[in-house]
Amino acid sequence: MLLGCTEFTKVYLRIKDNPWPYVNLVNLAQNSGISDGEVEELLKITNGCLPRVRLEYDRVNHEISIKKAELINTVQTYQDFCNRNTALKNREDELLKTINELEAKKIELQKSLSQSEFQGDNAMNTNLNLKTRLEEIISTNNVPIQRSVVVNNHQNENNEMPHSSSKVEPSSRRLIFDTRDWF
Repeated sequence: MLLGCTEFTKVYLRIKDNPWPYVNLVNLAQNSGISDGEVEELLKITNGCLPRVRLEYDRVNHEISIKKAELINTVQTYQDFCNRNTALKNREDELLKTINELEAKKIELQKSLSQSEFQGDNAMNTNLNLKTRLEEIISTNNVPIQRSVVVNNHQNENNEMPHSSSKVEPSSRRLIFDTRDWF
């Protein structure tokens, strides 16, 4: 039966190793209702356009590859940005912690300074009170002050404590110490 079909046997010799694309094409044409003439016309059009379609396909694939590379670069840049941002945030947290510690130390130092100034003011007030009290005593008595013993860091050669004499001049109300006996 196949002996009289020379065209079919020629085609068969070409597709005998892989006939399925041709079988699928025949099934597709029959299922879609396309006539044999339309299949031929479609194949002629496709055959003329196929090189351009392949070029366009290759161009689009190349553009896709470029866009993928750009996307990878953008993702890497974004990741670097996020890493840098995280590092800066960590540094900011460290600096804020250091600032808080320094502010706490500043408050402690100010408190300490205030206390020492308060103590210094108290010492000055005590000295002023003593001076004022001494002046009051001198002014009320208006009498020469008795000889007093003044302790010096250095003792004289006889290991005696140095002595000084003092007197008050009534006109100026100043206390004058006579230091001639000290050395």
